Amino acid sequence: MTKADAAILADKVLKTYWLPNDFPIDPAFIANKLGVKVSEVELPETFSGALTKKRDKDPYIIIRKDDHMNRKRFSCAHEIGHYVARVETNTLEAEYDYVDLRSDFSSIGKDEDEIFANEFAANLLMPANAVKQLYKQDMSIIAMSRFFEVSNEAMSHRLTNLGLAR
Repeated sequence: MTKADAAILADKVLKTYWLPNDFPIDPAFIANKLGVKVSEVELPETFSGALTKKRDKDPYIIIRKDDHMNRKRFSCAHEIGHYVARVETNTLEAEYDYVDLRSDFSSIGKDEDEIFANEFAANLLMPANAVKQLYKQDMSIIAMSRFFEVSNEAMSHRLTNLGLAR
């Protein structure tokens, strides 16, 4: 699946499970509406999150309890991206795992599934139309980060990817 698919699917999920212009978006609420439970657990620093499904059980997302709230929100949205991709491609096997580790490899963005999930998360938490509207109002990156409850780095990447970098 492509970055364009990620944007389309994030928009579809928002239209189905979230009220328009209600920010910040709560990815855990959306996950639950999709039938995916979310748990915060103690994990090593190198562990970002996971989407897991065991045979005859509902899928669930685990995220690192000690992460900053903004990081938890992005990790949850990222894992929802993995789930939505599986639904859209009809690859919901009886069991699966997506485990996201923080590493040099994960940060260079070469894995297609990870690129998709990151793009999905960005579109889910920071919808393009809302970002563009705030940008036109000359809102700072810091103010936008607070508005969407994402990190300054995530906000900066989003602006760059939308061609709005200052």
